[in-house]
Parts: sequence; structure tokens; C-alpha cells
Amino acid sequence: MELVFALLLLLLTVGAVSPSQPPSSSFIPEPHAEEPWLDPFLPSSLEPLHYDLYQNPDFYYDGSTFTGRVSILMSVLNATDIIIVHIKAMNITASKVYDLNGNRLTLKDTFAYEPNQYWVVRTLNPVPEGSTVTLELEFTGSLTNGIVGYYKSTYVHDVTGVTSWLATTKFQPSDARKAFPNFDEPRFKSTFTITLRHWSNFTSLTNMPPESIVTIDDEWQETTFATSPPMSSYLVCFIICDFPFKNNTLVDGKPHRVWARPDRLDQVDYALSVGPIIQNFYIEEFNVPYPLPKLDQFGVPDYPSGATEHWGMITYRDSRLLYDPAQVGDSGKQGTLSIMAHELAHNHAGDLVTCRYWDDLWLNEGFASFYEVKGVTQVDPGMFYDGQFFSRTVQPVLNTDGANSSRPIVIPITNPNEANAVFDSITYDKGAAILSMMESFLGRDTFRRGVTRFLQDNSYKTVVTDDLWAAFQQEIGPGLDIKEVMTAWVYSMGYPVVGISIQGNQLYVTQKRFLTNPLSDPDSPPSEYGYQWHVPLNYRTQGGQTGFVWLDTPEAFFPSPLTGSEWIKVNTDHTGFYRVNYEPNLWTLITQQLNSDFTGFTEVERSNLINDGLNLARAELLTYDVALGLTEYASSETGLLPWDSIYADFFYIYYMMAGTADHALFQSYVLQLTTNIMNKLGVADGGSHTEKLLRTKIMKLSCYGGHSGCIQNSTSIFKAWIEDEVANSVALNIRRAVYDSGLSFSTLQSEWDTVWNRYIVATSGQEKDNFLYALTRTRDTQLINRFLGYTMDETKIPSQDFFTAIDYLASNHGAIDILWDWMQTNYDAIVARFGIDNRSLGRMVPEIVSYFNTDAQLQETLDFYALHPDAGTGARFREESVQTINTNIRWMEVSLPYVVAWLSQNVPL
Repeated sequence: MELVFALLLLLLTVGAVSPSQPPSSSFIPEPHAEEPWLDPFLPSSLEPLHYDLYQNPDFYYDGSTFTGRVSILMSVLNATDIIIVHIKAMNITASKVYDLNGNRLTLKDTFAYEPNQYWVVRTLNPVPEGSTVTLELEFTGSLTNGIVGYYKSTYVHDVTGVTSWLATTKFQPSDARKAFPNFDEPRFKSTFTITLRHWSNFTSLTNMPPESIVTIDDEWQETTFATSPPMSSYLVCFIICDFPFKNNTLVDGKPHRVWARPDRLDQVDYALSVGPIIQNFYIEEFNVPYPLPKLDQFGVPDYPSGATEHWGMITYRDSRLLYDPAQVGDSGKQGTLSIMAHELAHNHAGDLVTCRYWDDLWLNEGFASFYEVKGVTQVDPGMFYDGQFFSRTVQPVLNTDGANSSRPIVIPITNPNEANAVFDSITYDKGAAILSMMESFLGRDTFRRGVTRFLQDNSYKTVVTDDLWAAFQQEIGPGLDIKEVMTAWVYSMGYPVVGISIQGNQLYVTQKRFLTNPLSDPDSPPSEYGYQWHVPLNYRTQGGQTGFVWLDTPEAFFPSPLTGSEWIKVNTDHTGFYRVNYEPNLWTLITQQLNSDFTGFTEVERSNLINDGLNLARAELLTYDVALGLTEYASSETGLLPWDSIYADFFYIYYMMAGTADHALFQSYVLQLTTNIMNKLGVADGGSHTEKLLRTKIMKLSCYGGHSGCIQNSTSIFKAWIEDEVANSVALNIRRAVYDSGLSFSTLQSEWDTVWNRYIVATSGQEKDNFLYALTRTRDTQLINRFLGYTMDETKIPSQDFFTAIDYLASNHGAIDILWDWMQTNYDAIVARFGIDNRSLGRMVPEIVSYFNTDAQLQETLDFYALHPDAGTGARFREESVQTINTNIRWMEVSLPYVVAWLSQNVPL
């Protein structure tokens, strides 16, 4: 009966969106009618309705394979003699097809078409339109072919030292096909009934609760789970493990459980306590119930990403889910809370309502990133996460989107590598930023109603961006065409820089595309929107006047709200996704306000002004004497967000100037700015949440600048901890900074060895990450090479941490040359280990070279790309890295002399 209901629900919900429609409203190519397996998208002649899936994994001890069978019930939308499903890295051992009466159909042939990862079944006669057909396949595969798809994970018990195993899954975006044959595109929603065979003393889990258990013998059992609601294949999850759990309930009484390996079960308490708060908030916020009968959250020892939103069965890298208050400080606690808030938002945005294809991924991930902020704030407003959103999410993606090699939020996707590549900051962070901008100009209530309508109207369906605009339009009414306003923000790369000047009693306002590289062509690549946006301009003046206007032309005049000599702040509270450049007199007035009483601007606005100023200067749209002048007041700044901006933007200058004759001059300026706040905060743990986060950042900056107290205190704490980690335990919230300073200034290999040994035995994933970061801070060539060797040894640094380790090392200027040489030598081995389609691999080399700033380094990069032309998921990132290096070379030639001149005049010797 439950299956019948689920199928009826599926038929009703897919009816509003014809399965014959392409996965995206614009980007699907025309099918190859005679040989549809040549098309990168599945044909639309068949619609999967229901899967009966049976899995028998052999992962115990040295086992590494699985066998299974699947029965796929399909609706025939157009008569066809060709059935195509996705497979990857598996063998099909039997293929059968049955008509709606259960009669087995004669097959013409079956074959794999590997370029599109297809299994093709051709029947002797076409199956008629309007009927149903069932495809039955038997298959085998490997559990040790990477840590995506269906794979084996192992762990060693911290106390007993015993090794155990689990079989788990990670499918998004295109790896469900590694676990079972299926229609592996998000546009195809189906119901699923799953049966897992496993040892009786192990637990099996899927998206749904178990419905029946059949005992095979004393050792084996088969667990069948309730039929799921309609969902896309990438949301399916199944796990067999020996993990325990802790549980409570959601507001509607549904069970909520958090699972962890048995030796770390005590680290689930925080996730267990906040999970229902977040989920219940979303239920109320969206006015849409959570439809599944249970909610599990599961920490996997080996996991390739932070987490995945499998519906009702959310999986995490265990270091992101688990929180041990005895070993992890406030930053780690915030990390656990934020990733949970993100994944739980997907229960509505992404799972219940799903992007039709990956070109509209932002409808999943942009939404989850935006609502993540609200979820965190609901649990702990003292974290000031809604403020951190601007300095740690919006500002970094403004930098990314300022490159000429950026991309629109929505772009054509034609293969899995392209799908993997769009899981990036443009999708997540720019998507969240434009939703935040929408909420600002529409108002909180209208925005909330629009989201609720979007979710309610499209429950159990797949959507494209136009569906979002349609839902919002119904709530907005005729006064504003939301699609017209937002189209360029979504379908055009980049964003505008808004120019503000005074002409008589009017404001002269302009917009043009912002580009970090001043030599980039502002019209390239061509855009049908001409790089013009509908820009929501909110403002306030020094005299207290506020206002809002739309700028939808390249230039416009507005009545000036200014009276006399006063400043105007456009983009109030940083709510718009654009930069603002003022005429010189207005910049002067803003700088004077910062120097006389910086509280005239909110903390978010001060962060915004610093970030805009330094990046406008980097783009040669503002002189560095103005941009650096905006930072001088920071010797009195105590807020986290402005220091976030200073830290990020100064890091660029630090890396560009490292190794130059004037590097010490910049260090002295950093010391000048940080001395007061360093003396105030000290290196002792304590204060509010934001003060604890700020202290770590200031210690990093201040020690770099040469603050004697910072260096002496940090290194003495570190050396005492080296001697006795129990008696001299480092306070939680300064651990990362102390470990960092300790190994940055250390000259003893024995100290590095001690940190390494403690990394190996650490029982908190977040503490292990602190150690991993510290190990990359060394300046010792021998230790850097040893560390790089360890990254290639799975028993020393797990695969899930490889790219993190490389990224950390790339941020150490003293290690970059060694890392680059090593990378060129070992690249083929890394590709063989992770696969060219690994999204982290695609970003790895572009991130390593991102601070190169010489012609020789540019040529080395180009030579490397020519030697390794298959970029996998990294094609766009390679292009972006080349443009970034050119920008850096330009900065060294043009901007560095101005920075040095300003520092020479403003830093006491």
C-alpha cells in the first residue's frame, strides 16, 4: 500500500513538469534520435518511477566488492526500443526487460557506452507509448575504487586499536552510477525501496526507516527499508556499519539520531542538541513540514567533502560533525554548527525541491548557504554569524567574481566533469549573496513569502531558475518585475562597481563591470546583458538621511541628499553585491570619519569600506594612498569583521611583497596596526565568541609583524606544550595560533616531529586539522619534503585530507617553490590516485600557482598545462589562474612602487 501511495504521489508531482522537457530550459542539446547513447543527456522517452534495489557488499576484513540487482519501473513517454541507464566502474552480469503484464521481452543487444557512462539495452521491438516497462539488471563493482560512489571506509578504535570497516556512499553529483545502474540526472525523481544484506551484528541505514528484517542464518540478515518519497538518485544513501548513535526527537516527534564510531560517540552531543533546533526553525521559517519519517546525521571517517544532504540520512566527514568541547574551541564549534545548518536547509531546498539539472545548482546550494546563516543565528546569535557572512562569504566571492575568467551562476553543463566544477564559490557564495541582496530590497516578509511559495508549489518536483522568479512574482505583485531585475545577476558573470560623485545639487552615479585586472577587456567574454545590472542602491549620509534608488542604466543623476560637507555611504550594511568608488573628496570625508570616530559606520560597513578600498586599488581604480589610508584607523579597531577584511586583503600584499627588499616595511605597518589590539587581547584565552575568533587572527598578524610579546608568549607556550602536553595544555581558542607560531619560528626538527606524532594519535578531527596546518608552517626544507612524502602515504595522511594539506602548504611562502617542483614531479601519480574527475584535483594546481608573480613563473605554469592538457574538472580554474598570475605581474610592476612609497611615508623607522 505504501508503494502504491508513493507511486501515485510521484505521478502527480511529475505531471506539472513534463519528463519530455530538457533538464534545463536553455542548455540541453538536441538528442541523437538513432543513436541516443551519443547524447550526454539521457533520452526523455522513459521516466523512472520506482527502484527496487538489493545490495550485498563484501567489505568485512579484506573484502572489497559488492554485488547487487535493481528493478527499475519506467513510464514509456514515447515508443522506444532503447533503454539507457548510467553506470560507472561496474560490470553488468544480467539484463532483462519486462512489459507491464510481466512478460519478458526479447533483447536485440546490450552494451556499455563508456564516453557517456551508459549501459544500453535494445529490445527487439519497441515498447509502446503510454505503457510501463521494467528493467532488471544484476551487477558487480568495487568498494575500493576511490571514496566516492559506493566505497569501503575503515577506522582504528582509539582505545582498543581494533580495525573495523563500513560500507558507505557519496553520490553527489554523478556517482550514484558507481553503486547501481540508474537515471543519474537530478531531473529524474523516483521512489526507492532498498534491501541490504549484512552481518547481523552490523547496522544498516538508508534514507528511510527499516520495514522488515529477514534472518538468513546466525551470521547474516537482510534489511528492507520503507519506500522513499520521490527523490533524485544522488540523494540516495545506504550505509552498513558497527556505529552506535544518540537520539532525541524533532518538534513533530520524529526521531533524530546522530551516529559516530563507538570510540567517539561522546562527541555527538552538540550536534544532537542543536539539530532539532535548526530543523524545527526551518519548518517554521518555510511553513513547510519535514516530510520524512526520521532524520539521521552520520559521521564518516573517510569522506571526500564536508557533508552531503542525502535526504533523511545526512553524511558528514566526521571531523565536521563531531565536536569535543575538551579539545576544540569556538571556531570548531562554529564550524560544526554552520555545516549542520547548511545541510539541514537542504531538506527543503535541494531535497524536497531539487534543481532540474546542475546548471541550476545554485537553487540548491545558494539557498542552503543563505539559510545556513539564519540557522546558525537561530541557535546562537552571539556568534555574529550574520555579520561574518559579509566578511567571510560575500567579500571572498567578490574577489573571485572580479576575474575575467569567472562565470555566471547558471552555465551550460554537458558532462560530469562540468557538473563537479560548478560546486564552487560562485554557486554557493554568490548564490547566497544575491539572495541576501534580494531579501534586503524586497523586505524580510515578502522574501519569506516568496520562498515559501516556491517550496510549496514545487514540492517533490525539479525546478529551474524561472520557477523561483515565478513564485516571487506572485508575492511581489505588479510593482517590480523580479525576473527582469535579477536575470543579469544570475546569467552574467561579474558585478558592477558603482561610481559616486557630486555635481552641483545632484549625485552622478555610474556603473561599469568591476575587473581586478585593469588590462582585462570589460566586454569579454560577450554577454547579452552588456555587463549592466539593475543595481539596488541604498544609502545613508553623515547627517542621518537614508534612501533607496534603482540604477538600471550606465549612468544617472539623482537629487543629492547631502547638505554641506558630509559623507555618503552607499551600499548600507554591505547588502548589495557590488563595489562602490567615491570621488576623492568623499573618500577623504569617509577616512576622516574613520579616524575621528569609526563607530559612525557599522562594523559591517567598516569591513566593506576596507575591502572595497583595497580591491579598487588592486584594480587601479583607486590610489593606494587612499586605500591604505582607510586602514590607518584600525590601530583602534576592536571589531572582528574589519580585521577579517584586513587579514584577507593584506595577505595578498604580504605574498606579493614576500622576498622583496621592502617586505620588512610592510611588516612594520602590520605591527603598527596590530600593537594596540594585540596588547589588549593578549594570548590568554577568554572573552566573547567574536573576541576569541579575533584573537587568533590578530596573533597571526601581530606575530608576522614582529610583535615581541606575541612571538615570545606564543613560542614559550608552544615549547612548554612540547615538553608536556598534559601539564601544559594550550588553551582551546589559541591552539591553532600557538601551534602556527611555534613551528613558524622553530629551528628544531624534534619539535616538528612531536607535533607530527600528536597528529597521528589525535582523537578529535578538528584538533588533527590544527596539527596538520601547523606542520605546514615550517621553513625547514627537509621537513617540507618529508611532509610532502607523507601526503602520498594513506597510512600517514588520509586521502580525504590530501588536498587540505596541499592547500595549507601552498599558503606558506617559504614552501611554495619546493611544493611546485614536487607537484610537477608527482602530478601523474596524484591523478592516478584520485582520478582526473576529482573536483579538488581540478583546483589543486591553480591554487598552488595563484600567487606566482613573475614572467618565469607564468611560463612554467603554461608549460605545465600544455604538458597535462586534460584538466578534468579544472579547465576554468586553470584559465583563471593564468589571468591571476598576469594580474599579479601587473601589480608588481605598477602598484608595488606606490605601496612602498606610501609605507615609506607613513611607517616610522
